[in-house]
Parts: sequence; structure tokens; C-alpha cells
Amino acid sequence: MKMKTRGFSLIELMVAMVIGVIVLLGLVSLFNNSSVLNRAQTGLSLLQENGRYAISRLKEDIELAGKKHCSTMTLPVEVITNWNQGYEMNTWSIDRSVDFDNGLPAFNQILLDDSDNDQLPDSVNYSTLFPNQSTYPLDPSYFIRGHECNNGACLPDFTELGADFSTDFRSTGTDDNSRADNTDVLTVRYLTGGHRVTGLNIDPDPNISDSVTVAPEEVMDYTEGDALIGDCVNTYVSTANWAANAVTFTGNTNLPYMSAKSDTRVYNMDEDFKTVSYFVGIDNDRNDSSRKISSLYRSENGLVQQLVEGVERFDVFYLAQLQTGHVARLTADEVSSLAGGGDGDGDGRIDGTQGCIIQPVSKNLPSGIKLANGPGCLWRSIYAIEVHLLLNTVNDSSVEEDDRFIYAPDGLSPQSPQGGLASGLEGERMYRRAFTALVPIRSYTL
Repeated sequence: MKMKTRGFSLIELMVAMVIGVIVLLGLVSLFNNSSVLNRAQTGLSLLQENGRYAISRLKEDIELAGKKHCSTMTLPVEVITNWNQGYEMNTWSIDRSVDFDNGLPAFNQILLDDSDNDQLPDSVNYSTLFPNQSTYPLDPSYFIRGHECNNGACLPDFTELGADFSTDFRSTGTDDNSRADNTDVLTVRYLTGGHRVTGLNIDPDPNISDSVTVAPEEVMDYTEGDALIGDCVNTYVSTANWAANAVTFTGNTNLPYMSAKSDTRVYNMDEDFKTVSYFVGIDNDRNDSSRKISSLYRSENGLVQQLVEGVERFDVFYLAQLQTGHVARLTADEVSSLAGGGDGDGDGRIDGTQGCIIQPVSKNLPSGIKLANGPGCLWRSIYAIEVHLLLNTVNDSSVEEDDRFIYAPDGLSPQSPQGGLASGLEGERMYRRAFTALVPIRSYTL
């Protein structure tokens, strides 16, 4: 007996297909949602990691700003409101033979105040008063420099003395290898390393070069570079010749006031003295040359490296101590514009709150003559730096077309990226988060 066979009816086939389509749509929706969620989580994770890393690197450099050999101190004098910040620290003595290429001043660029009132109109050039002097004082204000940048211009400008001349900060724009507009630039300088001096060979004859020897375990492999020697009280920078365990100073003067009995160290200015700058650059996306991304860059002695991708904004505020001990939160252009400070009326008291601290002592200068309190003198008394970063997820990861964000330097109102960014780049669909840190300067008596 033959069995009758039958297939699916048309209705059964259509029902099965509908059920299959529903299941397939569900699977596709589930996969798509999972993909969107994974992309968002990956982007937010990268954003958080980048933000923390950027802040940590900034913090490391900012804390060291102004670091010199040994410690510094600050004490009130005369009255409790007259803060003698910087006065207890000697300036560096720079030999005229030294030729800085990083923005530090030369012999004929030092301004002095030859009166008792510490006011700007009395400023004169050091080379005018002391044309035959073999050394000159380095104003400690040059160990921190900031630039407030808006609408394609920065104040102070990168051509002004004290800026990082060793770094190409690029021109502002939205093309590859440009600098993001409306983002600040920060430069700090500090000493690292050093070698312990065990012997001083000082000859009274100025025509015979002085030299120092270092501890046997600190053999040096330098062949060139200016040398700095410091003994916690005095610091001298000169051209030099380097050997395995000896440094010969080839400048115009003998080693001044040095003692091998104290903690005396010698530093190579090319290797141990750091000029570090941060800025936000714009480049082609490595995965899509038609797309631009912004990144935080770090330069060390002119060597520029990309630090963190996805940084849109970089804003810096400086907490400066005025001559009365008052604290002001200022932008870089405000710090650079303040000048003057002191006892203009001769009554033994400082004249107001809006002035710079008393100038540091310099053994290069006779009594009654000081470094000038000209524009930029307030950079001597920066004791903390407040940094703000706005980061994105680098790639599209937001589930919303208009994911709003708050960036404190612009106010507390939510901002929309759809109208374009402050840098001029497109907003795209990205999450954004702000990162902030208030970093104290360890050697805030610069």
C-alpha cells in the first residue's frame, strides 16, 4: 500500500516565512542595538582613559614648573600683608657666552629697576648699566609662560621673550598640521637629573678655565651642551666641555661662590633642563584622510609628540599671588599685562593689591638695583595652575544626533555640537566630557 505524501500548503509556507522574518528582524535589531551599545561603551571608555592620561601628564609637568636645584621659600616681611615671595631665592647667573634658543633672555634683554620704588617707568636695560659685566641675572618669571588664544591670535604672542622658541606651534586652522583655534598654550620649564660634584678646581686667573669633577658612579656620556652648577645658594650657567667625570667651564668668568661641601650638582642644559609645552593640534584621521581630528600635543625641548587624540579644548587659568598676598585667578594675557608693584610713595608699605611681588635677590646686582617689575613680572608668583580639557570619543559613538555637553570655561549652559565646534571642526555624533584639575606648583616661589 503506498503512503500519500504531501508538502506544506501555501498558507503554511507563508506563515512560516512571516515567523522567520519576525525572528530575523528581532535578531538584526538585537545585533544592531548590541553594536550601538558596544560602540558607545567603547567610545566612553576611550574618552575616560584619554582624559585621565592627559590630566596625569599635565599634572606631572605642572608640578615641576620652576624646579631648580634645592628648595625655595617665601616669608612675610615688615607687615603681614607684604609678602616677600621670591626674595629669599637668588636668581641664576648666566654667562654671556651662553646662547639660549628656547626663549630665555640674552644679556641685552634683561630689564632692571635702578630706583627704590619698584615701578616700571624706571626700567633700564642691564647691558646699559653694566656693559662689561660677564654674567647677568635670569629673571625666574621665565619658568612659566602661558598664551591665551582666541579667534586666531594668542596673547602673549609666540614671538615674545619667554615663549617656547624651540617649538613650532603651527598656525591656527582646520587643515592637517594646524593648531586648533580657541585653545590655549602652556609652557613650563624645570631642572631634572644632575650629577653630584665631588671636586672644584677654581683658578683665580680669569684666563684659566675652571672645572668640576663628579662622583665616580655618575659617569656622564655628554659631549656637548651648556652646563649649570648649583650649590643650593648660587647657580651659574656657562658654556662647557664635557668628559666622563669632569666638566670644564669655558665661559667668561670663574665659578662664583661655589662650595663642594654643600649639595653641589652640575647639570647639562641640553639634557637636564626641560622646556615643556602643551597645545591642541589638528590632523587628518589616520583611518580617513577626509576627516579631521584634534589631539593634545606635548613638546619637550622642541620634540613634539601627539599625546592624546580627541582633545577639542584646552583652557588654562593661573592662580597668582599679588604683592599683598591676595590671590587672583587670571588668564595668560591678564598675567602678562600686569606690571609694577612696590612702595611708590616711600611710606614703607606697598601701594595696592594689584602689583607684583618683591623681586628676587641677584648677586649680579649692587644694592638698590633690582629686576624690573615690568609686564610679565607676575609669572614669578604663579603657585597653582587650573587646567580644563574637553574630550570627545574620537569616532561617532553617540546614539543621539545632538548630544549636548557642558564645558565650564564657556559657562554652565549646555552646548550643542551641531552648530560646529570652537575649533572650526564639525561636531559629529560623539560623546563629550570635560576634565579639570587644579595643580599646585611645588616650587611656587619661582
